[in-house]
Formats: sequence, structure tokens, C-alpha cells
Amino acid sequence: MRNVQLSLLCVILFACNPAKKASKPPKEIKESTATSKPTDYYEDNFLRYEDHVYKDNVKSVKLFQKDDQMTYPILFMRGNEQLTLSFDVLGKKFETYNYSFVHCNANWEPSILIQPEYMSGFASGFIEDYKFSFNTTQPYINYQLNFPNANFNFIKSGNYLLKVYTNGNEEDILLTKQFYIVDNKVEVVANVKAATLARYRDFKHEVDFSIFHPNYTINDPYQDLNIVVRQNFRWDNAITGLKPLYMKGGELDYNYEDKNLFWAGNEFRNFDIKDLRYQSINVEDIVYEEDNKNHVYLLQENSRAHIRYLTAQDLNGQFLIKRDDSRDSFNEADYAKVHFNLKMDQPLANGNLYVFGRLTNWEFDEEFKMQYDYENKAYKASPFLKQGYYNYLYVFLPDGEKEGDVFTVEGSHFETQNDYYIFVYHRPQGTVYDQLISLYFN
Repeated sequence: MRNVQLSLLCVILFACNPAKKASKPPKEIKESTATSKPTDYYEDNFLRYEDHVYKDNVKSVKLFQKDDQMTYPILFMRGNEQLTLSFDVLGKKFETYNYSFVHCNANWEPSILIQPEYMSGFASGFIEDYKFSFNTTQPYINYQLNFPNANFNFIKSGNYLLKVYTNGNEEDILLTKQFYIVDNKVEVVANVKAATLARYRDFKHEVDFSIFHPNYTINDPYQDLNIVVRQNFRWDNAITGLKPLYMKGGELDYNYEDKNLFWAGNEFRNFDIKDLRYQSINVEDIVYEEDNKNHVYLLQENSRAHIRYLTAQDLNGQFLIKRDDSRDSFNEADYAKVHFNLKMDQPLANGNLYVFGRLTNWEFDEEFKMQYDYENKAYKASPFLKQGYYNYLYVFLPDGEKEGDVFTVEGSHFETQNDYYIFVYHRPQGTVYDQLISLYFN
């Protein structure tokens, strides 16, 4: 597992000690604090205030701290860091793309601030950095944007949405990406451990934390603070609405036993397609087929729901765009149809199974929805992916639900190592926007 460390940022990783596993989890108690971002829209181009790709020919979208693909999009007030947006548009046709930014509240709705109140300089512009693919079977154009830059900067903390659209037409949306501007004003100290409640001890993580603000005034923490806790940067199982249990001077205590629980899940599966000339990790075969595409067939896999925990190094759901022996993987890495193959004796009822991770934007994406093959008794999916190294899980989404079920296929073990992120938003009385005053992780 790769631990990301950023100064002044707050987060949590913990690996519990091994213990005997129960054969199956206790009956779940519904927790009202678990929320997810909405995904049901009537029109494909309806603006979503979330990470989303609106065009089928747009692939490999990443937003990260410049020069480090494995980071998430986080900046600090008064810092000099930049974020890099990178995405591919399949084909050879060049298009002009524009970008703009929207300041949002803690619930990812547009704030009432107007652009001059949260940005200095030009609030929109053209994406001028692009390269045509080189020496690839699949032609594409890679576009990149580094920001903030000499033309603009952000002057308010909080949640931001980056919009990319075609040829100045804001109705023709290409993609949206969330990012964060942090103004550290408080300290968060946290501990992740096996659940205190006996019925969940083998299966769930408990995220306990305190907020220390000795030199920062929070008049009414029950009303003025908004806390969001996320696991591996997922939205579907995020916990919100937590209120402090105790106030002790300059400390706010959030040491719950029931409202701050996450299914621990399992270590992520992985495969390596940095080189398409030979089979690497978990790859059974690589074939260039009649459709003029590379096809990568992964080894057939099995459910891990009732298998004991096995420690493994992973990237907690991340993926790395990389082509071996390449000077610039962003425009030299090729694409391939990657064939996932999960052995299951019968299909799962009342829901759908998805390949899930940062490669899907942590969404339940239609391209990654698996179909059951009755003849071969297996779930299969074949998304079109760029060369690199990938982490993923098989996650079941019950009908009518927004939170994915990891246990059904992957199992859940308290020994599993995950990244945990705690976002602390503050809207003091008399103000009109949510400040992001701490983001804790390590």
C-alpha cells in the first residue's frame, strides 16, 4: 500500500492486528450517516457537480498534483503547487476545449459567491497544451492543463468544480472534476481501528478523531461545522453529518462507536499492462485482433467473500498511466480492450456487479458493468483502457441503492489497509460560504 504524505494535510491509515475471522458478517444495521453523490440524471449532458465524463470518446481522465499521478487534487492556500488535468480524446480530430471553475459548498452545490470573489485573474480559458498520440494502434489526442497559473489563482478555500467544454459552448460538456483548496486553521488527530462493537469487529473499521482549535474560534460546532469522512476517496460510502460528542476547551471529540464505521473490504486486485509485448501480472494473453485493437485477457478470478485475509501491497484503488521504455506515457501509451473474467456459479440477484476504483472515477460506470455469461458461468466486462498499472475491486450495487457492497464478492477484513480522509468545513454565522479549514490524511 502506498502512503501519501502531504504537509499540513490531515488523513488516516491503519492496519489492525490479525485475528480470527468470522465465517460471515452480522446482519447490517442501516447507518443514516452514509451518503453518496447522486448519479441519476435525465440527460447525458446534465451538469453534475462530481467527477464525471460526458463523452464516450473521452478516456483516461486524471486530475492530480503536478508531477505525481498518484495524488488526489488538493491544493493549499498560499502554496505554490499546481494541479494537472490530463485526458485523451480518441481519434485524430482536433477540437478546441475551454475550461472554467465553479465554487461549491460542502454538499457540492454551487455557492452564492460570484467568480471575482473566489478567483483572481481570468476565470476561464482555452486548453492549449495538447499532443497527438505517437506510435500507437489507437490514435488519440492527449490534452493537459496545469493550474493555477500566471493567469489566475484561487482566493477562497473550499470545494471547486472544474468544467471542460467544447469550443466555448458550456452546454457541450466534456468532463467535470472536483478539487479542493485547503486553508488549514485547525488540527485533526485521528485513529482508525477495528470496530469497537463486537458484531462488526472482524469486518469494519472505526474512524475516531478529534478537532483541536485552541487559537481558532468555532462558536457553534453543532451548526457551523460540516464533517465528511471518505474511504479511499470514494463518494458512494462517504459518512457525513457527524456532530461532536464532547467539547473540551479547544477540542471537539468525535469518538463514536456506531456512526463512524466503514466496511474494511479487502486489498485491491491488480493487473499490469505497461508492456503489451508480453504477459505480466495477472495477464493470461495479449492479442491484436481483427478489430484493429489490442485485447488483454486477464486471468480468471474467483470470489474472495469466504477466503481468509491475505496481506498484499496495493495502491488503494489508484491507477498509473505508464508505457515501459517511453519518454512520455501520456501520448505514447497505447489502448487495449481489457477482458475481466470473474468465475461465479450463478448470477447475483437484485443488482449489478461492477469493476470499481479510481479507473472508474469511483463511479458505477456503465462501461465497467459486468455481464453474466451463462455458458461459462462467469461475469465479464471489457472496458477500453490505456497502458499502465491498475488497482480495482468487484463491487455489487443492489437495485435502488447508491452505496456499493464490497463484501459480496471481495469479503471484508479488519486487517485491510485503506486511506481515510477527513474534511472539515466551517461556515461561521453571518458568512455565506463553506471554508475548508482542514483535510486530514497520511
